[in-house]
Amino acid sequence: MDREISWHVAIPPEVKTEYCKVKLGDYYKNPEIMLNVQLKAREIFHQLYGLPKGGVGPTYSSYVEASQLGVEVLFPENNVPMVKGPVLKEVKDVYKLKILNPYKEGLMAKAIETYYFMKKKLGDKIPVGLGGTEGPITTAVIVRGQDFFMDILLHPKEAKKLLDLVTELSLLLRRVIEKITGEKRESAGIADDFSGLLSPDQYEEFVVPYHKKIYDAYGKKGRGLHSELLHKEHLEFLSLLGITHYDPGCDQYLTVKDIIREIPEIPFSFNLKSSADMLLGNPETIKEKYRKAVADGAPEMMTELCCGVPKENVLAFIEVAKEYE
Repeated sequence: MDREISWHVAIPPEVKTEYCKVKLGDYYKNPEIMLNVQLKAREIFHQLYGLPKGGVGPTYSSYVEASQLGVEVLFPENNVPMVKGPVLKEVKDVYKLKILNPYKEGLMAKAIETYYFMKKKLGDKIPVGLGGTEGPITTAVIVRGQDFFMDILLHPKEAKKLLDLVTELSLLLRRVIEKITGEKRESAGIADDFSGLLSPDQYEEFVVPYHKKIYDAYGKKGRGLHSELLHKEHLEFLSLLGITHYDPGCDQYLTVKDIIREIPEIPFSFNLKSSADMLLGNPETIKEKYRKAVADGAPEMMTELCCGVPKENVLAFIEVAKEYE
């Protein structure tokens, strides 16, 4: 093997709480439990699988931005966070939407409170992060609901007004994070899964300008994109935006060869799928799919665990990954 293939295993809160035998609802509702689970999970996954321990930080779902526009986020006892429903019931009401004060309202205020709690507990012993914002299209859909896709066709002016607002919110939260942490952000990551539901023409009009605004403000040294629903016809826009790293996640429409053919200049990670590969597969199929992806040219490999993945499957992923180190 002439090239080394880096790899990563992502562990979401629902898996950390599964291993720590803590209810998800308690994790999200109590900052001390959240911190204890993250600290314990670092040790468990290091001991079981040899994974790096990493840092800690507030994790209040991918709905933080939407909550700053009034979306109510629910934290069930034994399930992942979910939204009660869209707050923008009528398209004309987009002109009435206001951004809540991130220091006092919404989930951002809760994240800031938890960040300070963790910093006070840990000092400089373990890195404490504060970050993570959703992409404009995804936040717009959470705020407006599925009707947003009809708005693009029937009410494009209002759809763009909403996108202007959520992009302004995304920039605001990044400024807040800089202020709270005291760390200058010169690399920007955007996670915008729902953007892949737009046609390439719609993507150029309703995605590119808003992503560009965020990248131009915060992506001077790096521009990452996570989007799980893109087709190969969308990939040319990643070059246009100057993306420096692409994560297709569990994208069902793209192969390694598709990505290399369409955007050969952009580094990317290729994922073994959380459910189809890691949960429902076995050590032999996991190793086979990993080796095929590498043979096809994948420069990086990763997977995100979900609840119930057998330990032998996690070990198989790590074992085959080490063959290419």
